[in-house]
Amino acid sequence: MTTPKQTIGMIGIGQLGLPIAINLINSGYKVVGYRRTDREAFAACGGDAKDSVADVTRESDVLLLCLPNEKAQLDILEQPEGVLANLKAGQVIIELGTYRREFKLEQARKIQALGGLVLEAEVSGSPQMVGERKAALYIGGSKETLDRCSEILDAITAHRFHLGDYGSAVAMKLIANQLLTIHTLAAAEAINLGVSAGFDAHRVAEVIKQGAGNSTMFSIRAPMMASRKFSPAPGPFDTLEKYLDLTGEMATKLGCATPLFSASVPYFRRALEGGMGGEDISAVIKFIEADSALQKLDKFNKDIQ
Repeated sequence: MTTPKQTIGMIGIGQLGLPIAINLINSGYKVVGYRRTDREAFAACGGDAKDSVADVTRESDVLLLCLPNEKAQLDILEQPEGVLANLKAGQVIIELGTYRREFKLEQARKIQALGGLVLEAEVSGSPQMVGERKAALYIGGSKETLDRCSEILDAITAHRFHLGDYGSAVAMKLIANQLLTIHTLAAAEAINLGVSAGFDAHRVAEVIKQGAGNSTMFSIRAPMMASRKFSPAPGPFDTLEKYLDLTGEMATKLGCATPLFSASVPYFRRALEGGMGGEDISAVIKFIEADSALQKLDKFNKDIQ
């Protein structure tokens, strides 16, 4: 007789949470979920949309949290009908969000004090990569809890790495996003340089993708740059903002030189300050192009003097 699969709860079924939920549903799990608005897409994919955090917490064996920031996390946990008020002894909470390590540890202690178990699973990859089961999960927590949730995590992606105790995974996520920032700006430089050299942007994206200069970010974002398709955004500037802050803080605390990251950050800050927060980070090419235009104008003025 086949043992029935556990019921998975999902709080936060938005841009990242939805493909995670779909992977679980496609693997045969019953997934109950909650989001304040726009729950129709989740229901259309076979999810059981609930009207409250309490309903999801009570009905689930394992609960996944995928919230955008610390304020949202606190609200979900501590509201009168929230997670902590409805937590069952032995229930596993898997934290998918990226926050300050100290904040994550503080929330974990609250859950454990009520008899819950905790695991962090930092997601490295775009929503598209998650949907294709190509994203990576960076895991922090006890091996016993990880073993208990192994099949659930395997349903999300085949690529996962246990990095140590709870709180350890966020550092690796920040390292990954440091490279994401650098590689996206590098892709913008390459596309702009190629166009300036007389090539079609799509041709540059196609050719570089097959050679030694390729990266995951180039493969994803160079075609977006070539098409000038910056929305809907799989990875908006608004989402990246906290990673710029957290990565910079970690590097300062560890005393690490970050010349490429430090040179990249101002370009993404310009987008945030310029009201482009909802556009995909591939739109950073606009600033490379603008700076190039000024440089070319300066060269022209010098040449005619």
